[in-house]
Order: sequence, then structure tokens, then C-alpha cells
Amino acid sequence: MVKRVKPAVVTVTSKNAFGLKDGEGSGFFITQNQVVTNYHVIEGASGISIMLNDSSEFPAKHILAQDSALDIAILEIDIPAKRHVTVLPLKTVLPEQGEKIYVVGSPLGFEQSVSDGIVSSVRVIKEYGTGKLIQFTAAISHGNSGSPLLDVNGNVLGVARLTLHGGQNLNFAVPSDVVKSLKIGTPIPFAATTKMYDGVMMKISDAFKVDTSLLGEPPAQFSQYDKNIWRIKTAAIRKNWDTNIVNGMMNRIIRAVKRIYDNFDINKDTLRMGQASAVIHESLGENSDGENFSPENKQKLAYIRAEMALYAARLAIRGKATPVGGVASVLNGSGQGQVWHDFKKDGEYYLVTMADTSTITDLDIAVFYKDGNEWKAVACNTDNEPHSYVYFTAPESGEYAIIWRVAKFTGTAKEGIFSSVFLRE
Repeated sequence: MVKRVKPAVVTVTSKNAFGLKDGEGSGFFITQNQVVTNYHVIEGASGISIMLNDSSEFPAKHILAQDSALDIAILEIDIPAKRHVTVLPLKTVLPEQGEKIYVVGSPLGFEQSVSDGIVSSVRVIKEYGTGKLIQFTAAISHGNSGSPLLDVNGNVLGVARLTLHGGQNLNFAVPSDVVKSLKIGTPIPFAATTKMYDGVMMKISDAFKVDTSLLGEPPAQFSQYDKNIWRIKTAAIRKNWDTNIVNGMMNRIIRAVKRIYDNFDINKDTLRMGQASAVIHESLGENSDGENFSPENKQKLAYIRAEMALYAARLAIRGKATPVGGVASVLNGSGQGQVWHDFKKDGEYYLVTMADTSTITDLDIAVFYKDGNEWKAVACNTDNEPHSYVYFTAPESGEYAIIWRVAKFTGTAKEGIFSSVFLRE
């Protein structure tokens, strides 16, 4: 039975406005070109691709039917008619308690994984809608969302939806009769890859521009000492310090280099931008006067900084993540702000951003790294909301550009406050 049904099960990958992988789940064919999955797997996606069991990939054309409350969606797949696919039959009779079941899907990206168990119960959980859910014991993980719940004959009893943590094997599936009841109507397009920024409709990927003026790459002909001094001055400018003040305090700054980094030879060793930033912080601190903000904005900044610091501290105390950086500032004019930050290769990072909702209605974020001579996005969040969250695994060690872009200010506001904290898992 498992050998027979596996070709019908696919991996469903959602993509964001930059064409980056934005999430992964499972699904299965119910006709030659229709795939069933969970709504939350494809929610907000700008595109969807499915991967078959032979690793071939095909795009989804659009959504044929969806129900966000029941967490079910049916996709139409752009697959050639000559390409035969295996389809699974839907069994609309609810299973018996204790009945043997199997799940086939892609937990944590491990495609075509099989687990087995029994039906624990069929029940209604008010927090997850008014319909019945099938409770089962077969192991599922992130990536199993949309997997078929199968009986011993390979009929689909339901669609794996969620796990309740804090217990043992408390897994739930949407019954197949829900899929059967979905009405195929006018095709629903995926999320737009364009958006209004500063009153102009544009491609989202074009709305974020990396400003390389403070990248930290000194002229090649400089001596190692001059390159290090150049990076120190660049780090100081990033922190709003005037060049004349920095020049006058250079002896103090150099002493801070020796104090922070043991055995560092400023004439021979390379001071990275992250290190230069730490030196400025140690020797000069933050230049809040250089920010030139109004008293009202300074008060808002102090509040939002405190809120984000408290949030980061709570995560650190619970052992969930380690804070590695952050920023709080005012966005105005074109509504774009940028900072540089060091991330380590293969590190898993979370960036959590909160906007002052009295002035910002919709705030987007994107993270870029330099791949050769090209700046490539590694993560983004362009949902229509004032707060944003991104997660990514850093492909390389080095400085990344983090860009915030206001898509919409509140009412007649022309500027707004935001704060962001950077966390490593």
C-alpha cells in the first residue's frame, strides 16, 4: 500500500515576493492536476512549487478552492497531461476509534517519510473551528502539514493539520469530507509581487535598495593600519558621530581596540566592521544627540527600545534565543531605513520588528547578503501589517544589509518609529 500511494504525495514549497523559499509542507494529488494541502502552507505565498517523488518540480497555476477556517486548499498544478500522476481516493466516512492509520509526507524536509499509528478519537476543538477533527498518534513534524492520513487500503481519511505540544502524540487532521465539500470556483491568484510604496506601485523586489556607501570596504591601496582606521571611522558614522569628533578621539579609540581585542596589532591585523562597531560603542557610546529627533520621537524611541529589550530578555531567559543586535529609529521621507550587521555562516537568525502603530500601518523588511558582486535577498516579510518577523539561515559569514520599508503611514503621518531585535537560535 505504501509503495502504491507514495507517488501521489508531494512536497509543497511556498515562495515570497523575492522568489525565495518561504515555507514548506506536504500535499497529495486528487486528480491529474489538483493537489490538496493546508491553507496555512500556502497562505500569503507569491508562488507555489510542488516536488514529486522523483524530485521533478512543477509550479502551481493558482488556487482552485480554499477555506482558511478549515485550513484546506486545492491547487491547480501546471503539469503536462502526458505526465501520469498517481491520485488518491477520498474516503468521506469518519474512521473508527483505534483504527490503524498511516501518514506520508515531508517532515522537516525529509520527503516521502512514512509514520503509522491509530485513530485516537474524532472530536471538535473549538479553538480550531466548529468542524470535527481526527485525532491520531502517527508521528508528524513541521513539514507534514497537508500530508494524507491514510487507512490500510490507501484511502485518504483526512489531511494532517496540527500538533498540540505539551502532550504525547496529540496530532489532528481535517476529515476528507471537508475536502470533498470545497467548491471549485473562480481561480484565486497567489499574493501579488507588486505593492504600493510612497504612493507608487512597484515590484516589491525593486522597493528595497542596498545603500553601499557605508559598506566598510576601504580602498585597496591603503595600508593595513589605514584600512582599520577607515573602518573605525565608517563605524562611527553609522552611529551618528561627527568625523571631527572621531578624529579628535582617535587615540582613545585605538586604546579601546587594544583593550577589547587581546594581542590585536592594528598595523597588521584586520579589524572587521563588526569589531569596529564594538570599538566605537566601547569608546564613544551611542550618539543620541546626533539622531536629531524631536522630543516626542525621543520619548517614543525610549519606550519602544525598552519593549524590545524586555522581549529579547524574556527569550534569552527561557533559553529560546540569544540576542545579537538590534536597532530603533525613525523612518521618514521615502520610508526606507538600513543597518549593517554581522551574521555567521549557517547561523539561524530571527529578526523581530515592531512599529509604532500610531504612525505606521504597514512596515516591510528584507535582508540581503553579498554574493560575488550581487546583493541577494536571503529573507523578507512584506505582509500588510505594522509588525514583521523573518527567519533565515545565513549562507555566508559577513555583513548583511537589513532594510526596512514603510508601505503605508497612518493617516497624514510622514514619519514613524520602529524597533527591531536580532536573535540567534
